[in-house]
Amino acid sequence: MNVLCLFQKFDFSSATIYLDLVYALKDRGHRVMIAACSSSVSVSHQEEREGITCAFVPVPDQFSAGKIKKGLIQLMLGRKLFRAVKRYFWNEHVDIIIYPTPPVTLSGILRPLKKHFGALNYLMLKDIFPQNAADLGMMSEKGLLFRFFKRLERELYRESDRIGCMSPANLEYIKQHNPEVDRDKLGLFPNTVKIINEGERYGDEGREGVKNGNENGDSADSYVNIIFGGNLGKPQAIDFLLDSISTLKDNPDVMFTFIGSGTEEERIRSYIEKNSPPNLKHFKELPRREYEEILKSADIGLISLSHLFTIPNFPSRILSYMQMSKPVFAVTDRNTDIGELITEKAHCGYWCPSDDKTAFRDTVLRIVSERESLPEMGRRGREYLKEHFSVERSVEILENAVAGK
Repeated sequence: MNVLCLFQKFDFSSATIYLDLVYALKDRGHRVMIAACSSSVSVSHQEEREGITCAFVPVPDQFSAGKIKKGLIQLMLGRKLFRAVKRYFWNEHVDIIIYPTPPVTLSGILRPLKKHFGALNYLMLKDIFPQNAADLGMMSEKGLLFRFFKRLERELYRESDRIGCMSPANLEYIKQHNPEVDRDKLGLFPNTVKIINEGERYGDEGREGVKNGNENGDSADSYVNIIFGGNLGKPQAIDFLLDSISTLKDNPDVMFTFIGSGTEEERIRSYIEKNSPPNLKHFKELPRREYEEILKSADIGLISLSHLFTIPNFPSRILSYMQMSKPVFAVTDRNTDIGELITEKAHCGYWCPSDDKTAFRDTVLRIVSERESLPEMGRRGREYLKEHFSVERSVEILENAVAGK
């Protein structure tokens, strides 16, 4: 099949679930075309990489922008991508058009694309916006801005022929809060990754695996090293994490390592400068090789979500921990089903709510007391990943959608 991908951001050198997906589609024999926005290019251009054709269009950097500027950039994405498709792919045959949220602002271009190509529109639902922004207090549910984006969200669902949700809880949320959506459109489309052989990883520049040293990933430190890697923003409940970590500052048996950048990065740096905590380190966003060197020596990976969320999120970061046979410590709201997956299905880690410092402290102390079992938890997580979150599953879901199954 011929696949047209619409991305608000894409980079062949950055490891993401979408990079794994497009390569898996190509390796399965499908033709892959990508229209993507980028803040690192100055003019529109097309490039070919290993049989995948990508058309890049320039946009300002929205991820470090303020709310108003970011909103304006989001509004221009659809028009930018539509022009790119018309310029570079208009004469191609397309069977399926795939696109994730964010953004919801592609809704206006889906109908003309479907009319022209006669293709299936497939939404990979990753964020439920604008509700996630309202949950975090970034906009009011009674405000004009919320109602405007809510209208675009409904239009996005209406113009999508299929909607793939990340988890069962995610799917049920859409059913309950969007009764107008045709149930036949809805299905599961979990986050997935290419399963890499143990002891290997992608190189920085492409897909070739390189060998790691210390393949078992065991930490030589006497403390339990809990690592957080990824975006440091409001969704990650950084204030709660810092307050909770401070309750363990006198415990020499645990260390927290944060790696990443984001809107809350300065809060972490200021906390470290002011308090000089002996149990907390922070590194800015690192190249993948350096990040993996640190991650492989960690004992357990941390994910965090604000307790304010009413929507069931499912961060893809968990997959990188499971890929490297690391158990997972999930600190989240009570609406997501990620805690259930970790503790009851995969049996690969721990969960506590992200509004209970006592529960956080008690869970960390439990992790320390059970550190001998952490490697086995990590192995169970990797086996669960191989069975349920391999990128080949995503390819099969898209193939079945085109085949009408």
